[in-house]
Amino acid sequence: MSKFFAKAAFCAMALVAATTSQAAISVLDTATYGGKTYNLLSSDNWTASEAFAVANGGHLVAVNDAAENNFLISTWGNTKTLWIGLQRTAPGAATFAWSNGDALTYTNWAGGEPNNVGGNEDYVHTYSHGQWNDLANVSSYAGPQYGVMEVTAVPEPETYAMLLAGLGMLGMIARRRKSK
Repeated sequence: MSKFFAKAAFCAMALVAATTSQAAISVLDTATYGGKTYNLLSSDNWTASEAFAVANGGHLVAVNDAAENNFLISTWGNTKTLWIGLQRTAPGAATFAWSNGDALTYTNWAGGEPNNVGGNEDYVHTYSHGQWNDLANVSSYAGPQYGVMEVTAVPEPETYAMLLAGLGMLGMIARRRKSK
């Protein structure tokens, strides 16, 4: 239980710290892949990017396989470095976790990474070639970083209504055929 409260406190502090810069963040571009929507964010601060994503129904992207990593790099990363949703489980910890709670089943660390240079590299970004690096929250190293927000596509209520109406029509047609 105390682990939960520690994580909650850490996330709350990050959200509070990011609130002031959140207003300056904007969505620069949007793409879809695998039933999810991805938004390129103008922020070069990991915590502000995550706070913006959460406030808008998502999280920074959890990269779950090489295909998704390649999609991100080919879409935006070949000219930009991208904040992804991977962060240390506590400041300076050796373990990492996705901000959306997904299991960490895939990584693509660059050689010698993560290395926690300076003892404050608690967040992860991609290099333009697709491999990952741990980095401090705000850093000019490797140029500006852009957040990538991931939102799982949820059908609109009208979609469900149309689906139910269609299934009802099919049921009526099947019942008519059976009664003839």
